Amino acid sequence: MPIPVPPPIEAAEILRRVSDALSAAADTLAVLDAEAADAARLRQSILKAAFEGRLVPQDPADEPAAAMLARLAEASAGPPPPRASRAKPIMARRQRPLSPRSGERYGEGLGE
Repeated sequence: MPIPVPPPIEAAEILRRVSDALSAAADTLAVLDAEAADAARLRQSILKAAFEGRLVPQDPADEPAAAMLARLAEASAGPPPPRASRAKPIMARRQRPLSPRSGERYGEGLGE
């Protein structure tokens, strides 16, 4: 079975185009990696600014965090609230639903 081989001039052009495309792909990948690193740094700086309270104007009437934490600690220092019982109530035997046609319970009279 013969294998077609392009003329040398055409083969050189194919090789040049493939090489250019691979080079462009490598350049694009490098740019994407740099952008991903920039995005990660930007996310960290936004989170830092948020935790420092620099993203929105601060209201001077707001209670300081230390005062709020002290108030919450005082409120929770009392006895713990009673917990609800998790015991399941004793239930009667489950009844089967009524049949829409006859008004009888499904499965009645089938030798339960």
